[in-house]
Amino acid sequence: MKHSKLYACLSYLSILIIIPALVPGKDSFVRFHLNQGLILLIANILFGCISFIPHMTLAGDLLNCIVLILAVMGIVSAIQGQRKKLPVIGRIQLIR
Repeated sequence: MKHSKLYACLSYLSILIIIPALVPGKDSFVRFHLNQGLILLIANILFGCISFIPHMTLAGDLLNCIVLILAVMGIVSAIQGQRKKLPVIGRIQLIR
C-alpha cells in the first residue's frame, strides 16, 4: 500500500483514526497500528472520564499523559516502518 506509513501514523491521532479505519484494502502493517491506536483511544476516553471523578483528577491527567507518550512511541514506530508493540497495551488485539 502506497500510504501505509501515513495511515499507520494517523491511527494514533485520536479522532483521525477514522481515516485509516475506513480505507479499503488495509495491509497488515496498517491494521497492526490501527489496533494499537484504537486501544489508546479507548484508554484515553476512559482516563478522561476518570479525570471528572472528584479527587481523581490528578490520576486521570497522569494516565492521559502516559497515553500521549505511548501515542508518540507508536507514531515513531510507524514512521520507521516497524511493528513494535507498545508497553502494557501491545498484547491486546481488537482488530485482526
